[in-house]
Amino acid sequence: MVRILLKIATVLIVFLIVLFSIKTIFSITTGFEEWMNTAVSLSFAALVSGYLWQWLFGRKIGMAVAVVSGILILGSFGFVFGFFGLMFVMRDVQQATAIGILIASPLGMLLGGVSGYILASRQNS
Repeated sequence: MVRILLKIATVLIVFLIVLFSIKTIFSITTGFEEWMNTAVSLSFAALVSGYLWQWLFGRKIGMAVAVVSGILILGSFGFVFGFFGLMFVMRDVQQATAIGILIASPLGMLLGGVSGYILASRQNS
């Protein structure tokens, strides 16, 4: 029972972090309407959470899905922690957005793509 609750909590946290990061990045970098921004963010978050749910319950996922999910999950974590982590450490930082978008998120995406590839190749062998 505890394992199921932890899996649900993990999927929910990943859903919210991916939703927040995609929505924030699209709000800052594009001129999308608010409804379109929300729809795209929700679809990415739901897609990643669905594949994470399948993987947590032991189903195999494909190589491309694992790489894209890893990119979105770790890129989102990098963005959120680069964005908010800097604000918590230093109160008067104005570069938090730039560091979150330009440094932490791409590094997280790179790490996520590599780890998604490794995960999928281990599943297939």
